[in-house]
Amino acid sequence: MTAGWTPSATERPVPPINCMAMSPYEVGVYDLRWDDPSILAANSVWEVVGVNVYRSDASDRGPYRRINEFPIGGGFYRDQTLNVLVSRETVKAASWVGQGDLANSRRWSFKADHPIVKKMGQSVYANATTDVRVEVDGEVAEVHEVFGASGEVILVNQPHLDEATQKYVQPNLPTKDSVVTVTYYRNKNLTPGVELGRMAFYRITTVAKTDDDGLVETELEDCPRVTPTSVEELDYIWKEGIRRNQWILQQGGERVKLFIRKQAGVKCGCGMDPKTLEFGKQPNTRCTQCFGVGFVGGYEGPYEIIVAPDDGERRIAQTPTGRRMEHSYEVWTGPSPMVTMRDFIVKQTNERYSIGPVRRPTNRGNILQQHFNIGALDQADARFSIPIDGVYGLMYPETRYSHSAVAPAAGQHSHDPPHPVGPDVTHPMVTEKSGHANENETRGRTPVWDNQNK
Repeated sequence: MTAGWTPSATERPVPPINCMAMSPYEVGVYDLRWDDPSILAANSVWEVVGVNVYRSDASDRGPYRRINEFPIGGGFYRDQTLNVLVSRETVKAASWVGQGDLANSRRWSFKADHPIVKKMGQSVYANATTDVRVEVDGEVAEVHEVFGASGEVILVNQPHLDEATQKYVQPNLPTKDSVVTVTYYRNKNLTPGVELGRMAFYRITTVAKTDDDGLVETELEDCPRVTPTSVEELDYIWKEGIRRNQWILQQGGERVKLFIRKQAGVKCGCGMDPKTLEFGKQPNTRCTQCFGVGFVGGYEGPYEIIVAPDDGERRIAQTPTGRRMEHSYEVWTGPSPMVTMRDFIVKQTNERYSIGPVRRPTNRGNILQQHFNIGALDQADARFSIPIDGVYGLMYPETRYSHSAVAPAAGQHSHDPPHPVGPDVTHPMVTEKSGHANENETRGRTPVWDNQNK
């Protein structure tokens, strides 16, 4: 270090470098590694206490949630599906569904505080009597049935034959003063596997202490995204190729909004019985809470992207249910955000198109482009009832960028990650020019038009 040189303090510490995410060849497990952020010159003015790890199950553009409870002091973290043991949970009076006193049912059943899962697996709901242990006043009670999705446990309420003694045993049912406990497993952390083409996306922030003994961490927008799909860091040649493809899309592509279908989240009842929903595996396609997906909200988004222009024919077909427009063609876009089949896009005309099979050209395992077919949706489709949030506050003359308006991190190109986090990444730009009078000023809706008509 040069004598007399003192690093200047920044508002927030910078993120760690050389972050990597890789699979240890186990289902639902990802290993994350990074270099010590405290050795960076920009962080020498901070008292670094560790890092926080954020994960998104939808897209590299978010939404993200923190998965560690406390700042991690080391350089390694394993993100894996975690099913934790709930030992001797007391069954409350309000948890009882029936105590043999119903007019048309003598069933004794109660609901646990959490959905019940098996000890191993990707949050597999319990369905065997051995998945739980019920005790009444310290004595084990026989379990007749377990429905893990709702956490319901049904007790044996009839004498049953003990095969060891060849005698009938009376059921161990509680009285009004009995203490009933249940032991089971619940899911605490569920990591997305490779099924349905989904992957996990991570951002790692540096956490440091402030002068008042508080904590401050790096902004998520300043942290590059890390994903197991990136086998290695792209070299400058392929980064330039991606940038030029983005330039082509900027010049002639169509700006659309992308909605990514949820694969996990809060389950939607859709007004149906929980058992019917679990065994039928088909949510209500007219549900206004999940839009036929099965999870509250239905889709993540919207995300602003640019796709190749429309070059497909529009055909009016006569079907048994009436006439409908058939319009499908292939488009392509950049590597971010990652799309999968059954996502959908919304054009500026409010036409909505479902995304079909996706093809992803790669270089050494790194995704360079995404090619997929899109097909027009009928206006009766539930996806037409999904609101487009985040643009109501923008007036018509404003130009809407489809790439990040946030300054890129140090050493990164403006088209490289990180992208802005959160579902709404629309950034307005008023096409106001000081050298033109408002009454003579013409306005457009794309940055390219604005650049060409200055």
